[in-house]
Amino acid sequence: MFGRRGAPAPAAPVVREAPVIEEPPPLALILDRFCLAYQGSFCSVCSERCPAGGAITVEQGKPRVNPDFCTGCKICHDVCPAPKNAVFLVSRKPRQGMVVRPTDPTPT
Repeated sequence: MFGRRGAPAPAAPVVREAPVIEEPPPLALILDRFCLAYQGSFCSVCSERCPAGGAITVEQGKPRVNPDFCTGCKICHDVCPAPKNAVFLVSRKPRQGMVVRPTDPTPT
């Protein structure tokens, strides 16, 4: 309570924490030039192992990412068997020059 000679102890310094800015989770993209399914082989490992239902669908033997359901968990990237990984994770954060698709289109 009291410092030397009965004087009040100095107050503890006020530490201000920087505001936490949450980044949106990354989005998986499948590059067809590396994907085995796009090269004529059968492969659906990414869609089979994806824990988010509907995030990766296989249409006509080729996987496609649905960005509305992708959680950015990175499992598809980790399990891709292609010699050069076909799954890339990109930021959802809009950058200058990007065309942003509206998430809730309003009827006209």
